[in-house]
Amino acid sequence: MLIFILIATAIIVGGSVLVGTMLNGANQRRPRRERRDPGAPLSRDEKMNMLKASGALKHRKSNR
Repeated sequence: MLIFILIATAIIVGGSVLVGTMLNGANQRRPRRERRDPGAPLSRDEKMNMLKASGALKHRKSNR
């Protein structure tokens, strides 16, 4: 019975992912970002984006 539940769950999840990718379309995929040199210093915009993504600026007025 457990095997049936696991297989059914995998089929449902796989089907929903397949339908989602079909609805999104192949031509609307996000373009890949250019790879940066890991040792290069970050720009101000990149630093702000990283801080926002980490939640460090959650309660700041500038992030509203």
